[in-house]
Amino acid sequence: MIVITGGAGLIGSCLLKTLNNQGVSDILVVDNLSDSLKWHNLLGKSFKKYMHKDEFITYIKNGSTEFEIDCIIHLGACSKTTEPDCNYLMSNNYTYSIELAEHCIKRGIRFIYASSAATYGNGDKGYSDEHILELKPLNPYGFSKQVFDMWALNNGVLDKITGLKFFNVYGPNEYHKTGMHSMVFKAYNQVKETGKVKLF
Repeated sequence: MIVITGGAGLIGSCLLKTLNNQGVSDILVVDNLSDSLKWHNLLGKSFKKYMHKDEFITYIKNGSTEFEIDCIIHLGACSKTTEPDCNYLMSNNYTYSIELAEHCIKRGIRFIYASSAATYGNGDKGYSDEHILELKPLNPYGFSKQVFDMWALNNGVLDKITGLKFFNVYGPNEYHKTGMHSMVFKAYNQVKETGKVKLF
């Protein structure tokens, strides 16, 4: 079984559709659908089971074996770059990620996770992780992603997991990201409504 955390989000739901198109439906979708339109992103898609993110981490911590996990694709995180609560971000984006990574490493399960270009800060060190120790994110979100990358580096597990650094992501299924829509989404809707794009 493939686990997609954040499976109802923008990237996760598009990945789910891609896997379905390839004939894969033995999938566990993990997410938090409260106070959100994200559930719409699961319509018309095939998956074996849905679990709330809190239920899933409990499942992992308890070492449950109800189903055999072949791979965890960890896309579930708070991606709000304006989120001010660093404690929440550290719990949700950092600690949660460590628990999943350790579970996978211990059991030989493939672990793929979403990092972020926000770790590069203002870009003055370039966009390479050769200078990972010098990177200075500009917001708590970027920091929460950077410290997990650092955890992987400091614990010598970079060869056991795969991290993907996403830059500006846009596409179908981002309508639910209130206030955090991509520039492409915002521009498209401005053009539709007014025939113009207002940048500032």
